[in-house]
Amino acid sequence: MFRCSACAHVQSKWAGKCFSCGEWNSLVEVPDEPKKGAAGTSANAGKSLPITQIATDKSEANRRIPVESSELNNLLGGGIVPGSLILLSGEPGIGKSTLSIQIADWFAKNGKTALYASAEENSAQISDRAVRLGIKNPAIRLLTASLIEDVFATLESDSSELVILDSVSVFGSRNFPQSAGSVTLVRATAEVAMEFAKRTGKAVILIGHVTKDGAISGPKALEHLVDTVLFLEGSRYEDYRILRSLKNRFGATDEIALFRMTETGLRDLANPGLEFSDSKNAELSGSALTVTMEGSRPIVVEIEALTTYTKFGYPKRSSRGIAQGKLDLLLAVLSKWTDVKTESHDVYLNVARGMTLGEPGADLAAIAAIASSRKETSLGKTVWIGEVSLTGTVKNVFRLQRRVDEAAKLGFEKIVVPKDSGAKLPKGSKSELVEVATVADAAKLLRAK
Repeated sequence: MFRCSACAHVQSKWAGKCFSCGEWNSLVEVPDEPKKGAAGTSANAGKSLPITQIATDKSEANRRIPVESSELNNLLGGGIVPGSLILLSGEPGIGKSTLSIQIADWFAKNGKTALYASAEENSAQISDRAVRLGIKNPAIRLLTASLIEDVFATLESDSSELVILDSVSVFGSRNFPQSAGSVTLVRATAEVAMEFAKRTGKAVILIGHVTKDGAISGPKALEHLVDTVLFLEGSRYEDYRILRSLKNRFGATDEIALFRMTETGLRDLANPGLEFSDSKNAELSGSALTVTMEGSRPIVVEIEALTTYTKFGYPKRSSRGIAQGKLDLLLAVLSKWTDVKTESHDVYLNVARGMTLGEPGADLAAIAAIASSRKETSLGKTVWIGEVSLTGTVKNVFRLQRRVDEAAKLGFEKIVVPKDSGAKLPKGSKSELVEVATVADAAKLLRAK
């Protein structure tokens, strides 16, 4: 038989081009695999049990191990589950290796041991990073190996309860002729790690790479194999990091963990409510605040707008943090349904602190920021929450009450929401809840500077 070294497709005849992936000169002759027996003839067949006979209480295998970081505990649903396989990915240089060595330290502080296996760095480099981060825990062991067989041969006789593999795209193998990072080898490494984790009850963290498009590198089967997929994101020019849970078999996927990158590593962001806004800009024109949902957590975000008279025949539109198409749509709605005209003005829109907003709940704040800049009026301590439609109406958004509660707790004077949304102020709040039905109603709320 002939197996493709790029995608592991097997075919009976040699060809210059793989019939499956289209790669040239990738077919390698291999021995024909023996035929598998008929279904039901295995001597190791398992025994089925009624679901009602399975214990429902938390067994030792499902007991979570909390770590020092409360943000990470909340994201994972209470802590690291023994026997789980976690994939941690993110852009190059975003802090994956820093976070992983810190996870090993947080885990080892519970009186347990952790092993950090790397194929990218030697022990001295990893040790230097640990020293820089202030990590001096003898319960953390280091292993450098380039072949995955050497790593798991060591793990079989090691007592560490947490294993970190850095990274799944770099380890090679004696059993596979493909180069490190190939689809076949990445999947094989994940399958070996999964079998090891389930058999031994040790938690395994795989560090993964991303493609040039920002997606997790490797086959999609990699994300299906693991129990949890974590993605670390943030701006290189800002000190905050957001750890998202894209998949979690042991908890919710609508949670995030917020960290601040410091000289000594990642630290929990204790009060993220006002982290992404500046209260000093409340009296400036072109600044509007909204409450966005990052997972299940409400965060106040500042949207900045600048309008200037265009010197050319065609006005310029530019946005950062909000899709360019969304900006064009909002400007068309603003021009159609209000007296704020921007046909002869350049418009620049920016989400402060490098945040990216993709949800429609920030539409009303973007409209308010543009109108504020155009009329040179300030918005004061006001929060704008709502989706703007093409008909000029302001629509309700998901988890509006949660956003209103957060804005009221932070003491904003006015909270602008869609009309008949059902949102209410919490008891004892001194904020004013203002309902608007259209963008024209919202434009009337602008006050003189």
